Amino acid sequence: MFKNYLIFLLLLIFAFYVISVENIKIIFAGIAIFLIGMHFMESGFKFFSDGVLEKILEKITSTNFKSVITGFISTTMVQSSSLISVIVISFLSIELISLAKGVAIIFGANLGSTTTAWIVSSFGLDLKISLFAMPMIIFGVIFRFSKNNTFIGLGNVLLGLGFIFLGISYMKEGFETLKDSIDLASYSIGGISGILVYILIGAIATVVIQSSGATMAIIITALLSGSIIYVDAIALAIGANVGTTVTSVIGALNSNTNGKRLAFAHFIFNIITALIALALINVLIDFVDILSPFLSISENNYAMKLALFHTIFNLIGVILLFPFISKIVDLSKKMIVSKANKASKPIYLDESNMKIPYNAMLSIQKEIIHLYDDAQKSILHALGIHTSNLKEEKDIEKVLANPSKIDININEIYQNNLKSLYSQIIDYALDAQKNMNANQMYYVSQLKSSSNIIIKILKDTRDIQRNMNIFLNSKNEYIKIEYQNLKKELVSYIFKVNQLKELDDIEASALIQSYKDNLEELDILINKKIDELIRSDNITAKMGTSLINDSSSVIYICKKLLKVANIIFVDDQILRSLGEENNEII
Repeated sequence: MFKNYLIFLLLLIFAFYVISVENIKIIFAGIAIFLIGMHFMESGFKFFSDGVLEKILEKITSTNFKSVITGFISTTMVQSSSLISVIVISFLSIELISLAKGVAIIFGANLGSTTTAWIVSSFGLDLKISLFAMPMIIFGVIFRFSKNNTFIGLGNVLLGLGFIFLGISYMKEGFETLKDSIDLASYSIGGISGILVYILIGAIATVVIQSSGATMAIIITALLSGSIIYVDAIALAIGANVGTTVTSVIGALNSNTNGKRLAFAHFIFNIITALIALALINVLIDFVDILSPFLSISENNYAMKLALFHTIFNLIGVILLFPFISKIVDLSKKMIVSKANKASKPIYLDESNMKIPYNAMLSIQKEIIHLYDDAQKSILHALGIHTSNLKEEKDIEKVLANPSKIDININEIYQNNLKSLYSQIIDYALDAQKNMNANQMYYVSQLKSSSNIIIKILKDTRDIQRNMNIFLNSKNEYIKIEYQNLKKELVSYIFKVNQLKELDDIEASALIQSYKDNLEELDILINKKIDELIRSDNITAKMGTSLINDSSSVIYICKKLLKVANIIFVDDQILRSLGEENNEII
């Protein structure tokens, strides 16, 4: 309670200070508008990309070097290293990329975030950027009234850019008026102690604002107005780099193990890079002076020189630390130990993925594959088969000839284990669908349906297991052989479905259709055989009834296994829809 009162009191004091001091009000208004712009930019790219950005990141990260380039280009495009970090953490949680490649992307993203300084310093010259801001905001609002997600995303991006430009304009105006009343440059301490103080201020500012890009915008606008001197601006920029590691660590607190490891690697990178910049600060300043004329940067254009300094020391960090990515990954794994996952606990349902609908969709898909893996293991165990003994198709005959004695109760497994996982998948999917477009919502609905089918298959196996245990030990050889055949078909189809996850979409889809056709033929043959056995009095009517029911159940389970496979193992929407049409007969 006291804490709430203290926060309220501080807000009142801050409000009074902002309202009473005109230039401070303009600066903070500029910062607020800039941050709103960053928010709209992130939101826009999430809508606008419809998973495209995530798919690109997934496909062009085959090596660490490509991952660095990908991180640089994607961050330069979206102007948000935090958005790229969220996507990378999502990818790690659903195992689309390795931790090493995730770290490499963050290296590139750190370098890409320096382009913000170039944009602000370029527009912060004599150009009145508020002229560009207003049309962007107007058209951004117009596009947001569209029902098309692409136009809504484009509207958010335009709003974001408009607010960013407007925020820079306000900050520049505020610092110019502040300089007229208070000369901040006169408070510069100078020397190494002064540099350390300004590094600390830059770090704190970034932690408070939660955006290194916004901090750099403030630093450059203050430098452009003459409110601070060049050396102090450099120290503040180094501090902003340190501060952004704190924001990434805070963001990773609710993430999974790999998310925390990524934040740790990010922290290591930025701290080492900042130490290098501090140790070589005078050398780097001289190097910037030498390089500036080649880039058409005038001698007195300190804003552009600061942008160049910011890029150079981050580039040095990438070059020096790139060869040690594997070492950083190993260190992060030693520092942050993974907790073992129990089967009933979700592995991929990471809350951070909720921020990106495409990745949330993949999280649900991966978790349902996890649910399927646990369920099919339970089914095989119920049939007396250890999954470790079933690696190749030729192993099927061996495991059927030598069944293991496994004490398993499918009902207990469902109640105490898989039921909880199933419920968590459904809850997560319902929350995730709120942020999704129509196509994503439809696929998640299919995924929810597949998870329900998996649970039903498990329950149906429980009923078959009872009769199999009886008739496989029967003295009647005819009924015994038929139940052995049923068991073989069920095990064979579980094995076939498991192999589909290793195939590409076209091959998997073709095999699923082929297996469905085979099941239709098998159903006819089994029923014909049962009729012959009953007519010839090789089995009793009671045995025949049980065999008819159980064979129908086995065929049904196999068909449902293929339906699940079509949903969770075929990513191509067109091929999956073809499978859906054929599933109508099931």
